[in-house]
Amino acid sequence: MEADAILQKIIATTGMSNEDLEHRIAEKQRELSGLVSREGAAYIIAKELGLELFEKTKRRLEIKSIVPGLKNVTLTARLLRIFEARQFERNGQKSSVANIILGDETGIVRLSLWDQQLELLKQLQPGLAVEIFGAYTKDDGRGGTEIRLSKRGGIKVLAQSDLPTIDKIKAVTTETPHRVELSSVKEGGLFEVRAAVVQLFDSNAFYEICPKCSARVRKETVAEGPRQYMVFKCIQHGEVQPTQAIVLSGVIDDGTANIRAVWFRDAALELIGMPLEVAIQKKDHLLESIDVLGKEFIMTGRVKRNKMFDRLEFIVNSVKPVELKKESEALINELKRGS
Repeated sequence: MEADAILQKIIATTGMSNEDLEHRIAEKQRELSGLVSREGAAYIIAKELGLELFEKTKRRLEIKSIVPGLKNVTLTARLLRIFEARQFERNGQKSSVANIILGDETGIVRLSLWDQQLELLKQLQPGLAVEIFGAYTKDDGRGGTEIRLSKRGGIKVLAQSDLPTIDKIKAVTTETPHRVELSSVKEGGLFEVRAAVVQLFDSNAFYEICPKCSARVRKETVAEGPRQYMVFKCIQHGEVQPTQAIVLSGVIDDGTANIRAVWFRDAALELIGMPLEVAIQKKDHLLESIDVLGKEFIMTGRVKRNKMFDRLEFIVNSVKPVELKKESEALINELKRGS
């Protein structure tokens, strides 16, 4: 900022005359033995007057940049949808949860409110711009990310915001999966593919989740004197008696390319064609019980980059059998359009 521009801002803000300001600048330069320029003296005077010469800017966290494991998150977003609260009881304890879909011009994300946090819903409605503060992020157990409020977290409704309107956000973030060949998939896209399962990895297919919120829980060792034992803790609900969920990983191939695929929960059960209870009973020999290798499926999912191994992975959202009649009709219609 040049000296003349600084002077004009000081005059406009304080009403000081140009003569008085020039006098103060000269005095400040003499006071500092001529070691500062006219521009530097103007900066010092502006600071003494409590003036901000530059607008403070704060970079907004974009939803596309949200990943699991963030703490003390502050996020500005627009409310796209508020789901009704659900009440349930597990292990003799009652709990409530409501999900909110937040969006900005880069994507959408789910915020879950639990129990006492539901009071925040009274001030909320779709379309409002809000600031989420004191939040953290976690893996939603399905290959995605969700936001939770910490004990000190909250939601502030913003009177003004530069966020796009709810319609514009929906227009740029609402995706319909389109059928592609695996050789054409790209990171971040939502796709539908017709591919065969060519490999399933022999790894632990089950993991523990919180019975209240379905979040993944962690094991901790507790020591009581010489005795040690394991407990399961949920970041939201503390020590819990967990239930189990299923995840499978493998490779799919459609003749044009192959890619590592991950099936969480419902998608995994759709793939193997059995309910969770039956899968758990067969956990010691689950892969031997699954007859999917070489079979084709219609799979919808999102392509993400596994940063640890620097490779693309297909996170499957849904699995359907191939309906040959329907597929044939679609192929014929495509050929007709191209002719």
